[in-house]
Amino acid sequence: MSRRKPDPTEHHERFQQRKREPKPIRGVGKLQQGNTEGPRFEDRGLQRLHEAGYFNDLEYEVRSGKEATVYVVSGQRGLLAAKVYTDERLRAFKNAHEYGEGRYVADSRVQRALRERSKTGVSKEQALWIGEEFMQMRALREAGVPVPEAVDLAGRVILMQFIGDEDGPAPRVADADLSSEQAEAALEEAIEAMSRMLRAGRIHGDFSAFNLLWWQDHVVVIDFPQVVDAERHPRAEEFLERDARSLAMSFKRFGLNPEPGALLAEVRRRAREKPAS
Repeated sequence: MSRRKPDPTEHHERFQQRKREPKPIRGVGKLQQGNTEGPRFEDRGLQRLHEAGYFNDLEYEVRSGKEATVYVVSGQRGLLAAKVYTDERLRAFKNAHEYGEGRYVADSRVQRALRERSKTGVSKEQALWIGEEFMQMRALREAGVPVPEAVDLAGRVILMQFIGDEDGPAPRVADADLSSEQAEAALEEAIEAMSRMLRAGRIHGDFSAFNLLWWQDHVVVIDFPQVVDAERHPRAEEFLERDARSLAMSFKRFGLNPEPGALLAEVRRRAREKPAS
């Protein structure tokens, strides 16, 4: 029996019926529902995206980390996910210098600010990471990698496709209750996604079941600010091998025991193949 395609308006109405007050995480701020004259959102990026007509309400927090918090937003366009990066003064991207090696920055003043870690440099670095993630998501989707669609970018906010439905977000593979058959299928799709990334000249940099979602019996890859160029980055080989080890290790909880070397060899083999037309 075919499943009826949901109406975005229905999603919005359902959320209005069971709406929860979102948490004011790291300066995002509460909805200013009582202020009809001022901005609806304290965060400028959220406000700009709201004014562009993408959404009306910030519903609830999906996941929060040191670098960013992901929220579900809703409106007449249905459900979307807003990834709001932490203020640059508080943000502590883990080992950012490792992933940023070899990155091309045209403006010499920005280069100097980044080296000196000045206030301007920290702000520019954050803008680089956020813009990089947005561009990587679009490029990877075009390359056939299963990633959320990148919708728009404003300030420190990336607006993207919400992976889930009105009942909640898709779980991470690491948290999902998978049968042995589902776990094997998830690992197979993860290997295929990793190989497509490599074929496109990119290495994820943090590839494991913790950055894979499980939705409608398929894997969706997430979290891309640390993606590196497979040809230009001086430590690309190291990151690729580490991704293979992390992926293999993260599937052990399902009773699977892929050998990292063999997994990496399979990724390389598939990456060399000509993609199916």
